[in-house]
Amino acid sequence: MTTRLYCLFICFFFIFIVKNVNAQDIHFSQFYSTPLLQNPANAGFFNCDYRLVANYRNQWRSITVPYTTFHASGDIRRIRGKGSKQAIFGIGLDASVDKAGDSKFTTTQFGFTASMHKTLDKFNHHYFGGGLMLGMGSANIDYTNLLFSDQYVSNLNFNQTNENIDLSSLNYFDLSGGVVYNFIPPSFQNSFTIGLALYHINKPIKSFLDDDSSKVFRKLIFNAGANLHASERFEFYPKFQYSLQGKNKEFIVGGFIRVDLDKMQNSKYGIYFGPWYRWKDAWAIVTRFDVDQFSFAFSYDLNVSELTEVTETKGGPELSIIYIGCIPHFNKKQVFCPRF
Repeated sequence: MTTRLYCLFICFFFIFIVKNVNAQDIHFSQFYSTPLLQNPANAGFFNCDYRLVANYRNQWRSITVPYTTFHASGDIRRIRGKGSKQAIFGIGLDASVDKAGDSKFTTTQFGFTASMHKTLDKFNHHYFGGGLMLGMGSANIDYTNLLFSDQYVSNLNFNQTNENIDLSSLNYFDLSGGVVYNFIPPSFQNSFTIGLALYHINKPIKSFLDDDSSKVFRKLIFNAGANLHASERFEFYPKFQYSLQGKNKEFIVGGFIRVDLDKMQNSKYGIYFGPWYRWKDAWAIVTRFDVDQFSFAFSYDLNVSELTEVTETKGGPELSIIYIGCIPHFNKKQVFCPRF
C-alpha cells in the first residue's frame, strides 16, 4: 500500500509542475529506440550488461533545407541484492545534435543519467524505478546564408547587409527526471511497462540575447507498452507515447509484429513489421531486424498534416541501431528485462 501511495504522489507531483510551464525538443518516430530521451529512468533496465544506441533522422527535404538530427547514448547496469531486496542500478550518457534550416541553427545536448529500479516483490516480477539526468546544452547559428531587408534592391542584386549581429552562440544547464514501472509475469514471455518523465525541470534560458523570458518549456512524456507472446514464432509489441511541451502536443501509437527466426525461447533473430501513427501529422512505416545482439530499424514518415500540399506526403527517413552486450562475470545475477 505504501508503494502505491508513493507512486501516486510522484505522478501528481509531475502533473503539478508541468501545469506551470511557460522551443520544442527534437523527436523521433522510433521513440522506443531512444530510451534515455524518453525517460531517464530507462537507464540500466535491459538484458545483458551494457547498451549502445545510435539514431539518425532527416526531414522536410521536399520543402526546404532538410532538418537533420543525430542522437547517441550508452548505458550500463549493475544488479545488487536478491529476492525482495534486489535492485538494478543504471548510469548512462546521452548526446544529440540537431541542425535546422538555412541558418544551420544547431542545438547540441549532453546528459549524464543515473537510475535505480527496485523490485516490489520477492519473486522479482514488479519493478519500480526512478532516474535523473543532468545535462548541458548549447546552440549556435550561422548568419552567412541569411538575407536581410536592406540587402534587397530594385535590380534584385543582394548587397552586403548593414546588420551587426554579434551573438551567435549560447549555453545552458538542464535537469530532467522520470519514473517507470515494469511488470514481468512468471512466464517471462510477456511484459508491461509504463513511464512518466519530465524534461527541462529548471526551465533553462535559451536566448542569444540573454532574454529571461525566453525559456525552454518543460516537457512531460507519458508512455506505455507491452511485449505479448502470441504463439511459438510470433510476438506483438503495442506501444504509445504522449508528449506535452508548452502548447505543443504529440501522440504516437502503433505496434510491431515480430517473427522469430529461430526456435530459442528468447530468440536472438527476428524481423519486425508495423505501422505507427503520429496524431494529425504522419504515418510511419517501420521494419526492424534483430541479429544476435544488434537491432537495426528503418522507418519513413508519410506526412498527412496540412503540409501535405507542399510535401506531397513526403516526411523523412529515420535509422536506428541498438547493440546490447554482456561483460563476463560483471553481474553474477541475471534479471530478465523486456525487449524494447
